[in-house]
Amino acid sequence: MLDKEKLLSHLERDDEKILANKILDKAEIVIERKNEKSTDFLNPHQRKIARKLIKQISDVNFIEDGGYKRAERKKITIFPDYLFADNVEAPISILKIEGNFNFCHVDHRDYLGALMGLGIKRKVLGDLLIMDDFAQIIVDSDLKDFIKMKLTNVNEVPVEVKEISRDEIIVPTQHTKEIKATVASMRLDSVASAGFGDSRNKISQDIKNKRVKLNWRMEDDPAQDVEVNDIISIRGRGRVEVVKRRGLSNRGRIKLILNRYT
Repeated sequence: MLDKEKLLSHLERDDEKILANKILDKAEIVIERKNEKSTDFLNPHQRKIARKLIKQISDVNFIEDGGYKRAERKKITIFPDYLFADNVEAPISILKIEGNFNFCHVDHRDYLGALMGLGIKRKVLGDLLIMDDFAQIIVDSDLKDFIKMKLTNVNEVPVEVKEISRDEIIVPTQHTKEIKATVASMRLDSVASAGFGDSRNKISQDIKNKRVKLNWRMEDDPAQDVEVNDIISIRGRGRVEVVKRRGLSNRGRIKLILNRYT
Protein backbone atom coordinates (compact mmCIF):
# COMPACT_ATOMS: atom_id res chain seq x y z
CA MET A 1 0.00 0.00 0.00
CA LEU A 2 1.11 3.54 -0.67
CA ASP A 3 2.18 5.80 2.20
CA LYS A 4 -0.52 8.39 1.52
CA GLU A 5 0.27 10.50 4.56
CA LYS A 6 3.81 11.03 3.36
CA LEU A 7 2.82 11.63 -0.25
CA LEU A 8 0.19 14.20 0.75
CA SER A 9 2.27 15.99 3.38
CA HIS A 10 3.23 18.90 1.10
CA LEU A 11 -0.39 19.80 0.28
CA GLU A 12 -2.27 22.36 2.38
CA ARG A 13 -5.55 23.04 0.58
CA ASP A 14 -8.45 20.65 1.10
CA ASP A 15 -9.39 20.55 -2.58
CA GLU A 16 -5.84 19.58 -3.52
CA LYS A 17 -5.79 16.84 -0.89
CA ILE A 18 -9.07 15.45 -2.22
CA LEU A 19 -7.69 15.41 -5.76
CA ALA A 20 -4.43 13.82 -4.62
CA ASN A 21 -6.26 11.09 -2.72
CA LYS A 22 -8.22 10.21 -5.86
CA ILE A 23 -4.97 10.02 -7.85
CA LEU A 24 -3.38 7.75 -5.26
CA ASP A 25 -6.46 5.51 -5.16
CA LYS A 26 -6.19 5.02 -8.91
CA ALA A 27 -2.46 4.33 -8.67
CA GLU A 28 -3.10 1.64 -6.06
CA ILE A 29 -5.65 -0.04 -8.34
CA VAL A 30 -3.15 0.01 -11.21
CA ILE A 31 -0.48 -1.57 -9.03
CA GLU A 32 -2.85 -4.22 -7.64
CA ARG A 33 -4.78 -5.15 -10.80
CA LYS A 34 -2.16 -4.39 -13.46
CA ASN A 35 -4.62 -2.42 -15.57
CA GLU A 36 -5.09 1.21 -16.64
CA LYS A 37 -7.03 3.91 -14.78
CA SER A 38 -7.87 7.40 -16.00
CA THR A 39 -8.74 10.55 -14.11
CA ASP A 40 -11.46 13.04 -14.94
CA PHE A 41 -10.39 15.97 -17.11
CA LEU A 42 -7.93 18.09 -15.13
CA ASN A 43 -6.72 21.66 -15.57
CA PRO A 44 -2.98 22.43 -15.70
CA HIS A 45 -2.74 23.13 -11.97
CA GLN A 46 -4.42 19.85 -11.09
CA ARG A 47 -2.19 17.94 -13.50
CA LYS A 48 0.88 19.49 -11.89
CA ILE A 49 -0.22 18.02 -8.56
CA ALA A 50 -0.95 14.65 -10.17
CA ARG A 51 2.40 14.49 -11.97
CA LYS A 52 4.34 15.19 -8.80
CA LEU A 53 2.53 12.38 -6.99
CA ILE A 54 2.74 9.77 -9.72
CA LYS A 55 6.45 10.34 -10.28
CA GLN A 56 7.05 9.31 -6.67
CA ILE A 57 5.33 5.95 -7.15
CA SER A 58 7.32 3.02 -8.47
CA ASP A 59 5.90 0.50 -10.97
CA VAL A 60 3.57 2.98 -12.70
CA ASN A 61 3.77 5.45 -15.55
CA PHE A 62 1.27 7.91 -17.03
CA ILE A 63 0.20 9.83 -20.11
CA GLU A 64 -1.72 13.11 -20.44
CA ASP A 65 -4.28 13.48 -23.20
CA GLY A 66 -6.89 16.11 -24.00
CA GLY A 67 -7.73 15.08 -27.54
CA TYR A 68 -5.42 17.54 -29.29
CA LYS A 69 -1.97 19.00 -28.73
CA ARG A 70 -2.91 22.39 -27.27
CA ALA A 71 -5.68 21.10 -25.01
CA GLU A 72 -5.99 22.87 -21.68
CA ARG A 73 -8.06 20.21 -19.94
CA LYS A 74 -6.60 16.71 -20.10
CA LYS A 75 -7.06 13.29 -18.61
CA ILE A 76 -4.18 11.52 -16.93
CA THR A 77 -4.08 7.79 -17.54
CA ILE A 78 -1.99 5.75 -15.12
CA PHE A 79 -0.68 2.36 -16.24
CA PRO A 80 1.88 -0.31 -15.26
CA ASP A 81 5.37 0.83 -16.17
CA TYR A 82 6.05 -2.30 -18.25
CA LEU A 83 3.57 -1.08 -20.87
CA PHE A 84 4.63 1.20 -23.72
CA ALA A 85 3.04 4.64 -23.50
CA ASP A 86 2.29 4.57 -27.24
CA ASN A 87 -0.01 1.59 -26.65
CA VAL A 88 -2.04 3.35 -23.95
CA GLU A 89 -5.15 5.32 -24.94
CA ALA A 90 -7.16 7.68 -22.79
CA PRO A 91 -10.95 7.14 -22.88
CA ILE A 92 -11.67 10.27 -24.88
CA SER A 93 -14.14 11.00 -27.68
CA ILE A 94 -14.60 14.11 -29.83
CA LEU A 95 -18.10 15.28 -30.71
CA LYS A 96 -19.13 17.92 -33.24
CA ILE A 97 -22.26 19.96 -32.55
CA GLU A 98 -23.84 21.60 -35.60
CA GLY A 99 -26.85 23.87 -35.92
CA ASN A 100 -28.20 26.89 -37.79
CA PHE A 101 -26.69 29.65 -35.67
CA ASN A 102 -26.97 32.38 -38.33
CA PHE A 103 -29.67 34.22 -36.38
CA CYS A 104 -28.69 33.29 -32.84
CA HIS A 105 -25.24 33.86 -31.43
CA VAL A 106 -24.06 31.12 -29.09
CA ASP A 107 -20.88 31.02 -27.08
CA HIS A 108 -18.92 28.81 -24.71
CA ARG A 109 -21.40 29.43 -21.89
CA ASP A 110 -24.38 28.34 -24.05
CA TYR A 111 -22.77 25.04 -25.06
CA LEU A 112 -21.57 24.29 -21.55
CA GLY A 113 -24.97 25.20 -20.12
CA ALA A 114 -26.74 22.87 -22.56
CA LEU A 115 -24.47 19.99 -21.59
CA MET A 116 -24.73 20.59 -17.87
CA GLY A 117 -28.49 20.90 -18.29
CA LEU A 118 -28.43 17.21 -19.18
CA GLY A 119 -26.96 16.48 -15.77
CA ILE A 120 -23.39 16.20 -17.05
CA LYS A 121 -20.68 17.39 -14.68
CA ARG A 122 -17.84 19.66 -15.83
CA LYS A 123 -15.20 17.17 -14.70
CA VAL A 124 -16.13 14.71 -17.47
CA LEU A 125 -15.85 17.36 -20.19
CA GLY A 126 -12.60 18.49 -21.74
CA ASP A 127 -12.11 21.56 -23.92
CA LEU A 128 -14.95 23.14 -25.86
CA LEU A 129 -13.73 24.47 -29.22
CA ILE A 130 -16.21 27.06 -30.45
CA MET A 131 -16.48 28.14 -34.10
CA ASP A 132 -19.07 30.41 -35.73
CA ASP A 133 -21.47 27.67 -36.85
CA PHE A 134 -20.41 24.60 -34.87
CA ALA A 135 -18.53 23.44 -31.81
CA GLN A 136 -16.31 20.50 -30.98
CA ILE A 137 -16.27 19.06 -27.49
CA ILE A 138 -13.87 16.62 -25.93
CA VAL A 139 -15.73 14.21 -23.65
CA ASP A 140 -15.29 11.06 -21.61
CA SER A 141 -15.96 8.17 -23.99
CA ASP A 142 -18.61 6.73 -21.66
CA LEU A 143 -20.73 9.83 -22.33
CA LYS A 144 -20.58 10.06 -26.10
CA ASP A 145 -23.70 8.02 -26.89
CA PHE A 146 -25.72 9.76 -24.19
CA ILE A 147 -24.79 13.20 -25.54
CA LYS A 148 -25.45 12.19 -29.14
CA MET A 149 -28.92 11.04 -28.16
CA LYS A 150 -29.91 13.68 -25.59
CA LEU A 151 -28.34 16.96 -26.76
CA THR A 152 -30.95 18.31 -29.16
CA ASN A 153 -30.79 22.09 -28.56
CA VAL A 154 -28.28 24.78 -27.71
CA ASN A 155 -29.88 28.10 -26.71
CA GLU A 156 -33.13 26.91 -28.33
CA VAL A 157 -31.38 26.18 -31.65
CA PRO A 158 -31.86 22.55 -32.83
CA VAL A 159 -28.52 20.76 -33.16
CA GLU A 160 -27.11 17.52 -34.47
CA VAL A 161 -24.25 15.76 -32.74
CA LYS A 162 -21.83 13.37 -34.37
CA GLU A 163 -18.52 11.79 -33.43
CA ILE A 164 -15.40 12.89 -35.31
CA SER A 165 -11.80 11.74 -35.32
CA ARG A 166 -8.87 13.58 -33.80
CA ASP A 167 -7.62 14.40 -37.29
CA GLU A 168 -10.85 16.32 -37.97
CA ILE A 169 -10.48 18.71 -35.03
CA ILE A 170 -10.30 22.38 -36.01
CA VAL A 171 -8.64 24.51 -33.35
CA PRO A 172 -9.96 28.11 -33.26
CA THR A 173 -7.49 30.93 -33.68
CA GLN A 174 -6.64 32.40 -30.30
CA HIS A 175 -6.93 36.18 -30.21
CA THR A 176 -4.30 37.96 -28.14
CA LYS A 177 -3.52 41.55 -27.33
CA GLU A 178 -0.10 42.61 -26.07
CA ILE A 179 -0.26 45.08 -23.20
CA LYS A 180 2.69 47.13 -21.96
CA ALA A 181 2.00 48.23 -18.43
CA THR A 182 3.63 49.48 -15.27
CA VAL A 183 2.60 48.31 -11.82
CA ALA A 184 3.53 49.39 -8.31
CA SER A 185 4.11 45.77 -7.26
CA MET A 186 3.62 42.18 -8.43
CA ARG A 187 0.50 41.78 -6.30
CA LEU A 188 -2.32 39.89 -7.97
CA ASP A 189 -4.74 42.82 -7.79
CA SER A 190 -2.19 45.20 -9.30
CA VAL A 191 -1.18 42.97 -12.23
CA ALA A 192 -4.77 41.88 -12.94
CA SER A 193 -5.89 45.52 -12.92
CA ALA A 194 -3.30 46.34 -15.58
CA GLY A 195 -4.21 43.31 -17.69
CA PHE A 196 -7.99 43.58 -17.59
CA GLY A 197 -8.23 47.38 -17.55
CA ASP A 198 -10.28 47.60 -14.36
CA SER A 199 -9.62 49.60 -11.23
CA ARG A 200 -7.56 47.90 -8.57
CA ASN A 201 -10.46 48.18 -6.13
CA LYS A 202 -12.81 46.36 -8.51
CA ILE A 203 -10.26 43.62 -9.16
CA SER A 204 -9.66 43.25 -5.42
CA GLN A 205 -13.38 42.76 -4.90
CA ASP A 206 -13.52 40.16 -7.69
CA ILE A 207 -10.66 38.29 -6.04
CA LYS A 208 -12.35 38.33 -2.63
CA ASN A 209 -15.57 37.13 -4.30
CA LYS A 210 -13.64 34.17 -5.75
CA ARG A 211 -14.05 35.15 -9.39
CA VAL A 212 -10.30 35.18 -10.12
CA LYS A 213 -7.95 32.27 -10.66
CA LEU A 214 -4.16 32.33 -10.62
CA ASN A 215 -2.67 29.46 -12.62
CA TRP A 216 -6.09 27.75 -12.71
CA ARG A 217 -6.36 27.84 -8.93
CA MET A 218 -8.99 29.97 -7.18
CA GLU A 219 -7.27 32.80 -5.31
CA ASP A 220 -8.94 35.02 -2.72
CA ASP A 221 -5.94 37.05 -1.56
CA PRO A 222 -5.44 40.31 -3.52
CA ALA A 223 -1.86 40.52 -2.19
CA GLN A 224 -0.83 37.15 -3.62
CA ASP A 225 2.48 37.42 -5.52
CA VAL A 226 2.46 36.98 -9.30
CA GLU A 227 5.45 35.86 -11.35
CA VAL A 228 6.46 35.80 -15.02
CA ASN A 229 4.61 33.05 -16.96
CA ASP A 230 1.71 33.08 -14.50
CA ILE A 231 -1.83 33.02 -15.87
CA ILE A 232 -4.61 35.15 -14.37
CA SER A 233 -8.18 34.45 -15.39
CA ILE A 234 -11.52 36.04 -14.54
CA ARG A 235 -14.71 34.13 -15.07
CA GLY A 236 -16.31 35.17 -18.36
CA ARG A 237 -13.54 37.62 -19.30
CA GLY A 238 -10.67 35.49 -20.58
CA ARG A 239 -7.16 35.46 -19.20
CA VAL A 240 -3.95 37.42 -18.92
CA GLU A 241 -0.45 35.96 -19.13
CA VAL A 242 2.53 37.68 -17.54
CA VAL A 243 5.05 37.48 -20.37
CA LYS A 244 8.04 39.55 -19.28
CA ARG A 245 9.42 41.99 -16.74
CA ARG A 246 11.15 44.93 -18.45
CA GLY A 247 12.89 46.50 -15.50
CA LEU A 248 11.82 49.64 -13.66
CA SER A 249 10.39 52.92 -14.86
CA ASN A 250 11.85 56.29 -13.89
CA ARG A 251 9.38 56.38 -11.02
CA GLY A 252 10.42 52.95 -9.76
CA ARG A 253 7.37 51.08 -11.06
CA ILE A 254 7.72 47.59 -12.53
CA LYS A 255 7.41 47.50 -16.32
CA LEU A 256 5.58 44.45 -17.68
CA ILE A 257 4.55 42.88 -20.97
CA LEU A 258 1.22 41.08 -20.67
CA ASN A 259 -0.78 39.02 -23.17
CA ARG A 260 -4.56 39.30 -22.93
CA TYR A 261 -6.44 36.29 -24.33
CA THR A 262 -10.11 36.67 -25.15
